[in-house]
Amino acid sequence: MSDIENDTEVSPSISMHKLGFYISLYGVAITLLWIGVFKFHPDEAHAIRGIISSSPLISWLYGFLDIHQASVLIGSVEIVAGILLALYPISPKASLAGGIIASAVFLTTITFLLSAPGVLHISSSSGNILPFPSLLGSFLFKDIVLLGAALCVVADSAVQIIEKNSENFEFNL
Repeated sequence: MSDIENDTEVSPSISMHKLGFYISLYGVAITLLWIGVFKFHPDEAHAIRGIISSSPLISWLYGFLDIHQASVLIGSVEIVAGILLALYPISPKASLAGGIIASAVFLTTITFLLSAPGVLHISSSSGNILPFPSLLGSFLFKDIVLLGAALCVVADSAVQIIEKNSENFEFNL
C-alpha cells in the first residue's frame, strides 16, 4: 500500500504525513469547488475576463463562448476536479483523474503570472527597481502550492492503483 494508507507501523512522522496529505487533499478539493462555484456568477465571469483574454492557452474560449459561458465551463472543470479529488478514500482512479485535471488547471493559472496584465507592481521610490506582486499576482501565486498538492495526490493515487493491480496480477509461464 502507499505510504498514506499504510497503517501497519504507527509513528508520529507517518501520522503527521497522513494529516498533512489529507489537509492538502481536501484543501485543494474545497478550493476548486469554491472557486468553481464562483465562476457561475456573472460578476466573477466579468472579473476574470482580462485574465482569460490575455492568456495564450485559453483565450480561444472567447472565440466561440461568451464571457459567462466561458466562465461556467472553467468553473465546471474546477468543480469536477474538486469532486474527483474528494473521492480519494474510496476511489484512487477518481482521485487520479481529479489530480490530473487539477494539475492542468493550476498549470494554466500559473501561466497567468506571465500573461495577465497587472500581476506585478514596480516600485522605484527607493531608487531601486523592485517588482512585487499585486493582489492579483498574490492570488495567482498560491496556485504553485496547489499544483504541488495536486501532484502529490496524482502520485499517491497512481501508487495505490498499481499496487492494487499487482495484487491481482498473476504471472504464469
